Amino acid sequence: MKPIVSNRSFAILSALIVFISTALLAIWSLRNTIALRNVLLVLGTLVALFLIKQYLKQSQKTASNSIWRYFPIILSACTLIWVGIHYLVFSQDSALQLKDLTSTWVRVFMASIIGAATGLAIKENPQRSQYLWFGIFCSFVYLLVHYLGAYSQSGKLFMPNYYFTSPFSNKINTVLMGGLFIGAICGSAAAALTSQNSPLYPRMIYFYWAIAVATILYAFTMIIDTRNGLGVGLILLSTWVLYMFFVMLGRQLFTRTPNWKRGILILLPILFIFIFVQQHLSINRGWNHFFEDIAIGFQIDEVPNWQNIQKFGYPKTSSGEQVYPNNYERAAWAAAGAHTIYENPLGYGLLEHSLGKMIQKSYPEAVIRSSHSAWIDFGLAFGIPGLVLILGALISAMVLAMRSQSPNKLVVIWLAFSLLLTFTVAEVSSNHTIEILFFCIALLNTMAFEKRQS
Repeated sequence: MKPIVSNRSFAILSALIVFISTALLAIWSLRNTIALRNVLLVLGTLVALFLIKQYLKQSQKTASNSIWRYFPIILSACTLIWVGIHYLVFSQDSALQLKDLTSTWVRVFMASIIGAATGLAIKENPQRSQYLWFGIFCSFVYLLVHYLGAYSQSGKLFMPNYYFTSPFSNKINTVLMGGLFIGAICGSAAAALTSQNSPLYPRMIYFYWAIAVATILYAFTMIIDTRNGLGVGLILLSTWVLYMFFVMLGRQLFTRTPNWKRGILILLPILFIFIFVQQHLSINRGWNHFFEDIAIGFQIDEVPNWQNIQKFGYPKTSSGEQVYPNNYERAAWAAAGAHTIYENPLGYGLLEHSLGKMIQKSYPEAVIRSSHSAWIDFGLAFGIPGLVLILGALISAMVLAMRSQSPNKLVVIWLAFSLLLTFTVAEVSSNHTIEILFFCIALLNTMAFEKRQS
């Protein structure tokens, strides 16, 4: 039997689905792109269905095609089924939930199909994954060009309110896409430098990776000024440094042959961490009493200011200084959201503002609308069952990758870790961000499949 990659139509469809996914990732989080996104989703779904059909036809001829390797996709499908059941049985606002079902969730379904097909194309040719990450970077190039235009008019490198008018239109979209790119590059670089069956890349691509990561960290620091974005990026880079250090240390102890060139590479992300942390601290004062702010925020009953800041104002720290607003609010809203999930374990049904609909049962004066944590907001929308299913899908993709011999395994692990972090600290739980999440889960699942042998 000929290997699947020798099939000409499969090769054409694979190239086409990678192109469509690259274009989607380039524009998915940019403002005023909904029409183009819909066209790409519909076209991509049609191509993906043909490609998946062809792949499954070939897979029927192999004995090792276990259904359990599709477990993340199965859990994603169960999440979609639960969303439908929730609308039919547990909905508290049927009209708005139906609107979500016929718009966002239809696009989520299409995104999942495209993600699965793209992963199949990449597993046969791992180098193709770099096109996807380049698509994400293109959106940051656009951001940089737009920012330089704004700088030329204002003369200021740091513009505190620029993110409202940026191509991403807010901080959260920037954080999500930047985190995905950095996670993908960490996985790609770790595989290329430590794994024998990983793709080989020319030297220039390492320079591109370094410049691209530095550009995104600059965007997090000076253009958008996002602490959760910088935090996610630095955590990903730190885990890369630790992984590389221990792998190279183990090899040097085993072979007793030092590899100074690769050792020096570890210094670059450490330099990035030092530079951008210093720069960020110079313009953002939110870290001054961060942990005390968080501790006060978690005291939602003892310190009720979070319910209506305009009415009650901000509380003070033990030193008499006002808490940093962003720290206090996010901690308090997250605690209030978790408490509301506990009291409403089946959820309200809406991706956006479920917290605002339910919180007043326990706190009548509360005027908040979001917990600012995507996982909590998703739990508020579809309850503990929905949250367990979607978290299980993402975590199981990471676990399957750890057990796989795929050259993409480290990329999958870092991308899954990036999504777990980002959805914990950012309110990326609605509309296109959910589409991207389900796309990524399906992509990571099939990317982690082992490459078919000739």
